[in-house]
Amino acid sequence: MRDVNAVKKASADTSRLSTHFNRAVELFWPDKVAEMKSILLQTPDDPKSTALKSRSKYEEIVSFRCLVSGAICVWQECWNLLQTCKRKSVTQESYIDQMTEALDKLKTDLIRIIDKHHYRQVARSVFTLQSVYLHLQARRMSTFIKNPRLRLTLSSIWSKDPLNHRTGLYSPMQSLEDTNTQLRTNFRIYQRDNIEDFLLHLKGYFQPNMKKTLEKKTWLVCEQGQQNSASSLVSSE
Repeated sequence: MRDVNAVKKASADTSRLSTHFNRAVELFWPDKVAEMKSILLQTPDDPKSTALKSRSKYEEIVSFRCLVSGAICVWQECWNLLQTCKRKSVTQESYIDQMTEALDKLKTDLIRIIDKHHYRQVARSVFTLQSVYLHLQARRMSTFIKNPRLRLTLSSIWSKDPLNHRTGLYSPMQSLEDTNTQLRTNFRIYQRDNIEDFLLHLKGYFQPNMKKTLEKKTWLVCEQGQQNSASSLVSSE
């Protein structure tokens, strides 16, 4: 059964990535969708190309192109998650309007700093968006979880301002990982919408082989799952 579930999840992830990426490009650059898709899906990075390159020393670790692809996809995840929270909320919560305005501003700021090739500022925006994502996950889960202890855990997460970078002695990454650990360890997989690790899920958007992943057909994913399943059956005999 685990193999069947793995195949289903792999198929869903393949379709989800394509939808999120395409929708994000359409929202960020509606007047040049084809051009930006072509630039973002360049693989591998052409050393002679000046498209979406920065002068940052971190280009060797994560290219600016990959950073931009990841940033807009995480923004799209946050936007979709906010719509889910809006649908599930019984009453109109004030945070929904606040987050809608904040995400609109983050998108506008991202477009501006991407155009200027500001690597560090885009990276900071990614941390902010990941904080918003975890905040919204806690909000979403609170719409159906009634256990007082678990709700207290969720409220301790959403009570922190995800747009505030002042985290005391903690670095932004450590703060994110601590929140991620709280969600991952206190809640079962089905309560977390089958995302086993929130930050690991988001990390997948920053990969250099985005084009290859987007072109992967769902049936090939399923075929791979069937092969793995058959292999496990043979080895267990």
